[in-house]
Amino acid sequence: METLKILSLYRELARVYDEIYGEGQRLKYWLISSQAGARVADAGCGTGIAFEVLRDSYVVCLDISLDMLKLAARRARKHALGDIVAGNYWQPPLRPRSFDSVLFISSLEPRLLDVAVEKWRGVARRLVCEFRGAWTVRELQQPKGY
Repeated sequence: METLKILSLYRELARVYDEIYGEGQRLKYWLISSQAGARVADAGCGTGIAFEVLRDSYVVCLDISLDMLKLAARRARKHALGDIVAGNYWQPPLRPRSFDSVLFISSLEPRLLDVAVEKWRGVARRLVCEFRGAWTVRELQQPKGY
């Protein structure tokens, strides 16, 4: 989907996202909470539900939608956890070897999984993807010295 269309969609959806999808999204984060690790990048984080569920992790919420990130920032302040980063997960603006896991919860179509693996290799040790109920976990081979 074209970036401008995505931004337009999430500008409208941000106001009601938690009401419509919040319960289901919380369950997804809870299902992987014990596997996420201490340092987590939430790629396409939306409203920052990860801050509520992954309380034992340092979470960086990454999203392209400033409207969604405003809501995520409120959650981050409320729970005093993690950071917010405006950016495109196809070009992760994050330091190498920074994360145990990168999460794509409802944000990545499975047909694009291999591209995401290549983009995040070296940034995270593991990639966890959920899309429409299908889960994929990939251990990302790291360069020597990781």
